[in-house]
Amino acid sequence: MISRRRRAGLSSAVVALVVVGTFTGCGTGDPLGGASPSAGAESTPSSEVNVYERDRAAGVTRLLDSLTETVRSGDIRAIGTLFDTAATPAFKNRFLTATSTFAPRRFTPRNDRSGTLRFAGFRYQLAPTEEAEVLVPGELQELLDAGGSSDSWVAPVELRYALGGETVPGIAEAEVVVGTQFVVARHGDEWRLVADAEALGRDPSPTQMWELPGLQVADTATAGGTSVVASYPRTGPAVTALRRELPAAVDAVSDFWGDSWDRRAVIVATATDVEFSALVPDGRAATDTAAAATVYSSVDLVQRTATGQRIILTPAIRELAPPTLAVVLRHELTHVAARTSTALDAPLWITEGVAEYVGRKGTYTRFADAAPDLTATVRAGAVPAGPPADADFAMDGQTSQVAYQSAWSLAAYVADRFDEVRLKKMYVGVAASAVPTAQDAAIASSLGLTRAELLAGWQRWLVRQAG
Repeated sequence: MISRRRRAGLSSAVVALVVVGTFTGCGTGDPLGGASPSAGAESTPSSEVNVYERDRAAGVTRLLDSLTETVRSGDIRAIGTLFDTAATPAFKNRFLTATSTFAPRRFTPRNDRSGTLRFAGFRYQLAPTEEAEVLVPGELQELLDAGGSSDSWVAPVELRYALGGETVPGIAEAEVVVGTQFVVARHGDEWRLVADAEALGRDPSPTQMWELPGLQVADTATAGGTSVVASYPRTGPAVTALRRELPAAVDAVSDFWGDSWDRRAVIVATATDVEFSALVPDGRAATDTAAAATVYSSVDLVQRTATGQRIILTPAIRELAPPTLAVVLRHELTHVAARTSTALDAPLWITEGVAEYVGRKGTYTRFADAAPDLTATVRAGAVPAGPPADADFAMDGQTSQVAYQSAWSLAAYVADRFDEVRLKKMYVGVAASAVPTAQDAAIASSLGLTRAELLAGWQRWLVRQAG
């Protein structure tokens, strides 16, 4: 016989984890995640199970409502009361930091809209799921038993938020959905937080910018409305430069791409490698260079929508001169503008090449200044046989430098021989698919050339430019 105590441990697993740089997974089943007794177990009348499941869901919903209100209000004293004694310091500190970030600031610089993030919506809630049920890990369950818990559950949870609101006109961000799991425990009529998915041996939920200490926010007006520059301590000069360069960078991207994008952005300046790595987990970036990465929560290529796009700047940004910073901004903003026209497996030679073209436009007078490594390679007789492979962009040293410069030069060649309208058309067609035949058709449609003719013309142009 399985007691109600044990049956409570069989809990609903969450929908697929939502991490920046991936699609959002979402189930459509019963959000209460009802459990069925194991084979051979004594059956329980369905009415009793439904009452039990409903009661459990209602109790955890109250806990999540309290978590939402406590974090949003910045009530540091209250947040500690929501945790079980078995909760790890790391798990608690994440919410303590978030709550501290939202706490009202007594002092802000005059004439500067700095302070905390503002939201059009922010809430934790139970998530629908059809995933198989899982047990609370044995050792953790023993701790909960010893602490007097009468029930436990691995609850499927969503954080739903959107930056903006009436006080920040122009942001109007679409709702971002971040899925995870919380281990929760019952004590009397109250439920408490115990752990997240990491306690189950899974990746923890993605770190949000407000879960790292010292977050500051400054609004900047750009063509599409209010852009947000978020930052951490020791990034002050970089933030000043970012706010100065951002409006012109947005306009430069629109000059190439047009106005069919938000023309605003959320940019985060990090001061340490730890901060950057927390916000850009390995393999989650849409792009990743020495200075920045562009990440996102989800993309719908059919509906042409993207949520949670962020430009995350590495600590190296603090060392960049303003002209170089402007190049980085234009490059990354091109990825933001083009995201809904870019397949997840689009070839990097087109996505990085066009972003480099927009980023570097107007910053050089000689080919060798824009592409010194590629120039040396061509002068040595090693003219590229074709566009760089995706793997070349991830290599260290000269290989990656030549890859980026080669991709840039191919885009520059198309713009030089044809125009930027045809270059954008080629991007939209080629970036829509990883299938070579589909890319060949896009090249023919946009340029009237076969792939072989495009590459041959590019190679001749390279020799002339490098010579």
